[in-house]
Amino acid sequence: MGLAMAGAMSFSSCASDFLDTIPTADVSTSLINQSLDNLYFALNGIHREQVSQESGSQGYGGEPGFMVARDCSADDVTWLKNTWYKSANLNWQSNADGNASHNARIWRVYYQWVMNANLILEGLENVEVGAGQEKLYNQIKGEALTFRAYGHFQVVQLWADRYVAGGANTHLGIPYRMDSKGGELARSTCKETYENILADLNEAASLLAGIEVNDVNHFSEKVVWGLKARVALAMQDYVNAAAWAEKAIQLAEADGNELMDGSQLMNGFSDITTKTKEAMYAAMTQNDQTVYFYSFYANMSWNFSSTAIRQGVKSINADTYDTMSETDLRRQWWDPTGEMEVPLTSFTKNKYQNRKFTARATSDAVGDVAFMRLAEMYLIVAESYARSGNDAKAQEVFTKFQVTRDPSYVGNGNTGDALAEEIMNSRRVELWGEGFRFTDLKRLHLPLKRGRNFDIAFCGFLEKGADEKGWTWEIPNIEVYYNPLCETNY
Repeated sequence: MGLAMAGAMSFSSCASDFLDTIPTADVSTSLINQSLDNLYFALNGIHREQVSQESGSQGYGGEPGFMVARDCSADDVTWLKNTWYKSANLNWQSNADGNASHNARIWRVYYQWVMNANLILEGLENVEVGAGQEKLYNQIKGEALTFRAYGHFQVVQLWADRYVAGGANTHLGIPYRMDSKGGELARSTCKETYENILADLNEAASLLAGIEVNDVNHFSEKVVWGLKARVALAMQDYVNAAAWAEKAIQLAEADGNELMDGSQLMNGFSDITTKTKEAMYAAMTQNDQTVYFYSFYANMSWNFSSTAIRQGVKSINADTYDTMSETDLRRQWWDPTGEMEVPLTSFTKNKYQNRKFTARATSDAVGDVAFMRLAEMYLIVAESYARSGNDAKAQEVFTKFQVTRDPSYVGNGNTGDALAEEIMNSRRVELWGEGFRFTDLKRLHLPLKRGRNFDIAFCGFLEKGADEKGWTWEIPNIEVYYNPLCETNY
């Protein structure tokens, strides 16, 4: 038994709801389980794994690479020429293909984190807790539970049909791994999957309450409340989404987090943890810890000299750009004319190119990656109030946020659906490139509509109805038990 890569192994079975997520590559945990300090070291390892290259492919640099993949699958990111993320995501060629290695890689990595979190939780059952180590024990257990919930939440959003508020939600979700044993495990229903996610997060919030974690690159109580708000939003549980995001804001601001404004918005994000106070949870990668062309900034910046960027700086949907007022400071995050200078003459220019994400240098793709920002919490609160009929509160919260982005904003008098749409437009702009748009469309059961600057010959299509095939990713065939004697198999 060891800290493991969650992989696949075939067994004979006729049950279509049984999937395999067992470890295939182990390293010994005998040393790690000897002390709390060693288990904390293992916990650090999972956080580090979030920004590590995975599966030998350039587009899979851990969670930052998966963020890019999700956004390229939606309607707010486009580019020209370069083929990284093109067929698998922009063209949706992998979504409904059970043999696609793209799907298998992402699935396996999330279950790797789940498996490693379970191994840590099992190690905690027998480890000696010395005097004064109670907080360390609670932190390790709280963070491990958070990783387990986080991994499953990311998987269920992609590989299961959406949760529908008020519905039975008895359709199949995903296998929810609560131990490291491996072997057969039936898929929980969607309802059960979300209940398990929230149960883990609730326990984590209790364990992490009042604990000061070492840095922004660890899960803390405020982050757990933020994750709970994300889950509630996916469930269209707007009452709890608002309440839990407000709790996250309260804890974050008490901890010193602040919304960016003015010149801070042009920090380039690669130094967001040092140049701003907005990141609630982020990877802080040191300059000597580069993952080279697997890096987020090797794919999503505008100035790093990788082929993916020289041939295709990512651009925003022109229609989304147009939703910003003339005084919105976030307009600086893109070049609407295509005339801004580029660092090297070999870089292809295009209209609406990104200037939001700036690598530290043309030769340095290392940088912070924000996984949760205070801005997201404000937008969750505002959206949730708007969708639950509390227009006054929604406008109050949204205005408090929006004036940091648009100092001239005074409110448009919108109510109801119009107010929710105004908030969503700001969310699209604010979180562009951070991995939320595909799951936003899916949770709201909205069609995908790409803008006038998308080239159909390159991106493959301009619209997808909310019920078309591909919104629910096909579970990788390598993860499914297959028996040739069965009439039907997953």
